[in-house]
Amino acid sequence: MSILSHFLHITNFQSPLLRTIVPSVGAAIALQAVAGAPSVLASTERFFDLSGSLTYLAVGALSLYLPQLRARVGNAALPRLLATFGGGSAAAWNWRQVVVTSMAMIWATR
Repeated sequence: MSILSHFLHITNFQSPLLRTIVPSVGAAIALQAVAGAPSVLASTERFFDLSGSLTYLAVGALSLYLPQLRARVGNAALPRLLATFGGGSAAAWNWRQVVVTSMAMIWATR
């Protein structure tokens, strides 16, 4: 079993909310730890804003792509583009999530 499939298996909760939040929070903590370790050692805040924005963008992208990633690892067929927004599939995007995440990602790139 690959690391990705193991990670997706241990975060496969029954609640769709937890299936997205737990990996997203884990990714945010991991990215901030990776960016924060050199900053702590060098006693600088030089990359504080950049690391925060990149983490924000990465977690936003992960929250959108995670259902499709779970479908791919689970050997399910990926939905077509129209079905992705249609809601018929378990891996379909909710238009509200796409709009809110897109707005947040635009704000993070400022």
